[in-house]
Amino acid sequence: MKAEFIYSPHYDFSMYGIEKLHPFDAKKYSRAWELFTRSASNITTTIVDTPCDDAFLLSGHTASYLEALNDSAMVAKVIEIGLAKFLPNRTLQSKLITPAKYACQGTWLATQKAIQESKIAMNVGGGYHHAFTDHGEGFCFFADAALAIINARKQGLLAADDEVLMIDLDAHRGNGFESFFREDRAVKNFDMYNFQTYPGMHEGDVDDYPFMVPLRAGMQGPEYLKALQEEITPFLKSAQSPKLAFYNAGTDILHGDTLGGLNVSFDEVVERDRYIIQQLSGRGIPTVVMTSGGYAKDSYKLVAKLAQTIAGLCA
Repeated sequence: MKAEFIYSPHYDFSMYGIEKLHPFDAKKYSRAWELFTRSASNITTTIVDTPCDDAFLLSGHTASYLEALNDSAMVAKVIEIGLAKFLPNRTLQSKLITPAKYACQGTWLATQKAIQESKIAMNVGGGYHHAFTDHGEGFCFFADAALAIINARKQGLLAADDEVLMIDLDAHRGNGFESFFREDRAVKNFDMYNFQTYPGMHEGDVDDYPFMVPLRAGMQGPEYLKALQEEITPFLKSAQSPKLAFYNAGTDILHGDTLGGLNVSFDEVVERDRYIIQQLSGRGIPTVVMTSGGYAKDSYKLVAKLAQTIAGLCA
């Protein structure tokens, strides 16, 4: 399969230094892109030059929620930085909301590329899996992957019964994404997460949700990789004829990440990503890759390494 890489310099965000109160690296995206493209050759790239519009957002979010984001207190709640409520909303719109809209557009462009050209399309951003239809959480304003599926169906790129896979390996359970498709049998969700951190354990009996895989805090890399291979194999075998896959490649499983709570080494995260990309490309499944969470100083290096891995496997 061929690969394409989607990025915008507008993905980075800032709030005059207040963003430093949150462990997220506000410049992660540009740092990863610079590191990747500095050594890459013969790659296909798309630069996102416009943010998604309100019509796109309203396909999955309520008008009242979008209106509420004009209140600085609501924005502060989503990003979990209380001081942000004292900033002018126009500042939060330009420094936070607009970058999120660019990233959503990036996931949408990646989705179109993946389906129409049977590619692995990596958005060097996105993966906002804590956004619900009527509110945001965990630094996630808009549900980019869910919106991409909804709009792909609206535009006839996907039929309502076309099988779509989500493989979410961010350290935190994708509660927002799941909320969109809980009753949708065509969207199959695999989520391996630290249940001892936000947003906690998945509701219901574990046996009733075999592909929601809870992990204990502090799990070491070898045990993590073993669990991944054991758990994802039946998930992939259960897929009949998927038309599209999403890979939420959060780097917050890295040892030392302040929010992930797992203990996976840099090289083991690289191995995780290589394994997943090989599994999906080997099955010829068009795939959208998103970078999601990552709060360690080396997160941007892992994003760049993931792009390098995809470029190498799809050369």
